[in-house]
Amino acid sequence: MFAEILQTIVEETRGGAGAVLMGYDGIAIEQFFLPIDGLDLQLVAVEYANILKEIKRTAEILDSGFMEEVTIRTERFLVLVRVLTDDYFVALTLRRDGNFGKGRYLLMREAPNLRAALA
Repeated sequence: MFAEILQTIVEETRGGAGAVLMGYDGIAIEQFFLPIDGLDLQLVAVEYANILKEIKRTAEILDSGFMEEVTIRTERFLVLVRVLTDDYFVALTLRRDGNFGKGRYLLMREAPNLRAALA
């Protein structure tokens, strides 16, 4: 079920490169990646998991509320992260010219389905 949801998100987003359902421990539950020369999206996800864990912890320390979404922009890619639970998040990687708004919408639309499947 996870694989189909992730594939749908990537394929429906113009410029989607990959999506991963992952825990803050850096272990992927499921992933769907299109091949991209010179980029290991699995490694990107693992490294960003560490950063997200720190952002989450900082939000808790500052008592600013539950972290819902994080966006990381680089020269070549956009990484959109939607938090699902205290333990899991979904990340979508887009090419820089990808449709950011559609990616955000699809992550929000599919988040309840991913949460239900995790339960």
